[in-house]
Amino acid sequence: AQHSKKKNINNRSAIRVEQRSSFVTMVLGRAGLRLEAQKFALYLLVPITASIAFNEPSVQKAAADYFQFMKYPSNPKTNLKDEFESMKRLREEEIEWEKRMAEKREKGRDEYMNQLKQLNVAGGVNVDNGGGAELSRQRGWFGWLRGWKRGGQGQ
Repeated sequence: AQHSKKKNINNRSAIRVEQRSSFVTMVLGRAGLRLEAQKFALYLLVPITASIAFNEPSVQKAAADYFQFMKYPSNPKTNLKDEFESMKRLREEEIEWEKRMAEKREKGRDEYMNQLKQLNVAGGVNVDNGGGAELSRQRGWFGWLRGWKRGGQGQ
């Protein structure tokens, strides 16, 4: 009976030690606690700082002017029809400018492709038939460096 009593006491104390150690030991120890504290401080600091910074009247006025939250006619006697027509005219000019730029880009792209074809023809590569891809398969990436032939083919 004595022996079983001692064994039972030892088991209980071992369980208590395990329970205590599970509460005390964290995954990362003190570093983990410090990390959690820093994250919590950041979670509090960001919204509080934003509230303080954006609650300034000068900042609110600058944001309202920049983003144009409210746009009213400058004068109550302003003819809104004329203002609308001028805005419409400006938008049409922007659309025309965008079309001209698209045409200019297309011309530049065509000119570039023509120059590329001329260079490849001068180099002996046929771009239209995929000759460039075939040539790179024959030589490999660094074939030009070593000058070796692959499978009896090459230049």
